[in-house]
Amino acid sequence: MTEQPTTPPITVTHIVSGDLWAGAEVQVYNLCQALSARKDISVTAVVFNPGILHDKLVALGIPVTLADETNTGALSIAKAIATHCKMQDTDIVHTHGFKENVLGVLGKELARVPNSVRTVHGNPEHGFSFRKPHKWLTSRLDIWLGRLRQQAVIAVSTQLEQSLQSTFPGKVSKIFNFVNVEELRQTWSPETDKSPNKEALLGIVGRLVPVKRVDLFIRIIAALNDRGYPCHGAVIGNGPLEEALKKLALELGVSNQISFKGFVNPAMKEIRKLDALIMPSDHEGLPMTLLEAATLGIPVVAHNVGGIPEVLSGWKRGALVDEQTPSAYADKVLSILPRQARTGDTEAPPQSVTFPPDFENKFSSRENAKKYVELYTNILSLPRGVNLPRASS
Repeated sequence: MTEQPTTPPITVTHIVSGDLWAGAEVQVYNLCQALSARKDISVTAVVFNPGILHDKLVALGIPVTLADETNTGALSIAKAIATHCKMQDTDIVHTHGFKENVLGVLGKELARVPNSVRTVHGNPEHGFSFRKPHKWLTSRLDIWLGRLRQQAVIAVSTQLEQSLQSTFPGKVSKIFNFVNVEELRQTWSPETDKSPNKEALLGIVGRLVPVKRVDLFIRIIAALNDRGYPCHGAVIGNGPLEEALKKLALELGVSNQISFKGFVNPAMKEIRKLDALIMPSDHEGLPMTLLEAATLGIPVVAHNVGGIPEVLSGWKRGALVDEQTPSAYADKVLSILPRQARTGDTEAPPQSVTFPPDFENKFSSRENAKKYVELYTNILSLPRGVNLPRASS
């Protein structure tokens, strides 16, 4: 009996900066890991910076080209992308980020790769500024390339999906950020060996930059202690505001209640120790840290923005905050933390661990990798130049 010829895998080349190891980079890695485990997808990547993401992608065993932007110009990077795509016989170029969109599209045009998609990981800023008119012009270029030279735009949350519809009409599909739920739960578990009378430990994870509002987190710790609820704050991450934030903690009299942990990889080493994760960012897409904490059932108090409500709504261990004030966050922390975590009361009954409703179906790697494969397959089935019909989810 003659064997039927098998359909060759779809070769997808991911274009990513890799200058940080933050939410978008973690999601790109999770996506590449999930897709590389499948037989119907061949994953490759072009990374613009050496670092954690580059090394982890290489460790997956996939073809990776380092087009180091620290000593390479934009045109050379585009040519490196083109060379990589020709060598790998790329079917679809998948870009992740502003400069990646521009250089990825240029590279795929040089390589004559007909198909490209982009993932939007957070709220883009396309507004005009008299101080930085060049940024507005380059953002127009980014939008133009997305409309004319890419077949689909992937939004990682419903809020992003809705906000992108007018910018990329008819092209936006929603596929949530995701985590490998089984792997995380097998590798990590919430720390349960906490001694009696230990202060509640609250944490924030992320770059120490203005949008993350670590200053507000420090004020939340101060507000809770002022209310007579002793707690400690762990700042997990580094960045340019570190010294200013340490000064703020000193001014508020909570320098002994705040620990600056620096950059921790993986952050789960510290997240698993928390009684609650605090997320007061001014805006977010769908934070990976949120998904990681929720996977372990660790309580989360977060600003009601972006894709955060899609995880926390209906979960008794999650709380959404509308008002960006220390008092509003303190109220929510006290409403969800079990009495034992708040006061060290060993007589208080322990709170059972629960998870957000339908979490594994919505945010697991297995389910969302299927959606990416379906999107790639649909793109290749379309006549050249035709946009992918918007997917429902």
